[in-house]
Amino acid sequence: MAVKANAKVKRKPGRPYGTGRLRTPENADRVCDLLEQGRTLRQIAKELGFVSEAEIVRWGNDRERALEFTQRYARAMVARWERMADETIDIAHEFVKEDVNGHTDTGRVQQLRLQIDTRKWLLSKVLPKKYGDKVTTEVTGDPNAPLLTRIELVAVPPRARIEDSRDKTIDHEPDEG
Repeated sequence: MAVKANAKVKRKPGRPYGTGRLRTPENADRVCDLLEQGRTLRQIAKELGFVSEAEIVRWGNDRERALEFTQRYARAMVARWERMADETIDIAHEFVKEDVNGHTDTGRVQQLRLQIDTRKWLLSKVLPKKYGDKVTTEVTGDPNAPLLTRIELVAVPPRARIEDSRDKTIDHEPDEG
């Protein structure tokens, strides 16, 4: 029996591919430990044999099947971001060597600045309460005279239309008088 090139392979219903052998308590511990060490999901997936990092993310979001892992995964991710914040300080304190003439390597300075800025941006998006910009909106005014006193719906007469002999329509405002 020939199989078409475009035909999709039908799978048996059940658990997602790879979950049986990879979603083990040992791998759960290993994933969380590696996250806390600052490893990326892509690196962890490659090391543990997952097809992609998306499998780990799905496993971390699967509250029904793995509540304990989900909670530990969330804590490990926060620890990972905190570690990144600490690395930002280490990068800022890194000493840039000078050449023989006493000139600072400006390329290395720019590279360090880019690393810090990237980490700061990422941390402000991932943990905005702690590392995001503080944005406040303050409305001030007289407490006895509120800013909005009344909203009113007013009927406006329609604009008049004049038909021209050359099949053109001309809109104009009626004379107020």
